[in-house]
Amino acid sequence: MSANVKIEDLFQKDIKRQIDGVIKVDKNDDDSVYIELEEYVVTKESLKHFDRFFDRYYSATHTPTDKIGAWVSGFFGSGKSHFIKILSYLLENKTVYDKTALDFFRQKIHDPEMFGTIEKSVNHGTKDVILFNIDSKAGDSKERIVNILMRAFNENRGFFGDVFWIAELEEHLQDKGLYDAFKAEVLTLSGDTWEEKRESYAFNNDDIIEALTNCGFQSRDESVRLFESDGRNYHLDVEKFAKKIDKYCRSKGKDHQIIFLIDEIGQYIGEDSELMLNLQTVVEELGTKLMGKAWVIVTSQADIDTVTKDKVKGNDFSKIQARFDTRLSLSSANVDEVIKKRILLKKVEHSEMLASFYTE
Repeated sequence: MSANVKIEDLFQKDIKRQIDGVIKVDKNDDDSVYIELEEYVVTKESLKHFDRFFDRYYSATHTPTDKIGAWVSGFFGSGKSHFIKILSYLLENKTVYDKTALDFFRQKIHDPEMFGTIEKSVNHGTKDVILFNIDSKAGDSKERIVNILMRAFNENRGFFGDVFWIAELEEHLQDKGLYDAFKAEVLTLSGDTWEEKRESYAFNNDDIIEALTNCGFQSRDESVRLFESDGRNYHLDVEKFAKKIDKYCRSKGKDHQIIFLIDEIGQYIGEDSELMLNLQTVVEELGTKLMGKAWVIVTSQADIDTVTKDKVKGNDFSKIQARFDTRLSLSSANVDEVIKKRILLKKVEHSEMLASFYTE
């Protein structure tokens, strides 16, 4: 081997470049997204998982199904968070610096039939893709899964995530075509945007009630009673949530889909069987009501059998198993292959030289 070649020059990519050791699903600046897509390694294992997921997903676009849950498992550091983040980029065909997620994957998936299925899945209809780490959306105490999904759904629509009855007020305003007029009234009356004002709505009742009256939403007396009750009459259950999702998808067109990707749900559920059953009920209701137009994809360090077997018994156990029909598991082999290809891959000319050197 030539004494003039530095070790750092042997590698295809700069070994001194910044590499995030832990993927954060909420880190989505353009530079980070580009690097994640550019450097994502499709391993033998993840290739099978992309194939399995998109085969099921594409099938659901033309054959209605209630099997809309996907459970992605793997130990800490196995790449499961990275996998669902990349999956989210693909599903929405995210564009960064004039390059789409499909453009990146066209160079990574060499099986034409498999890539064709991915491409058809991505290009089918329109989508809302909602990716989040569950701890970032949950409150201080262990909230029901349906509450967390409702919060994420509201925020995705630009509504107030922290207070459900305020978000429902915004939804009613939008349904009546008055939301923009209401926001304009708030700005005129207070000098603040509605998005600023709603954070402290309890201290800004007068301006908000005046704005609701001026835009023609309802009478002043009705608005006063609404704010006096402060959401005491609001109730959210799984059925109501699923109806809202169904209504939203229908409003967006017959081929609109909504996909929730939830990171670290297994850790959040822990030993709480009620949370596991709530997740099962949410997925079941979305499945039966929307028949393939809503998906729930979750990650967990443990596979679904391990998470449920000691917490849920009898018929409930079978129901949960049935809801998450698509199960994908990432192992240490996936990590090894990523390291070899993302970090240790050598330049072609040096690979030949190294092979010759070590043969000698």
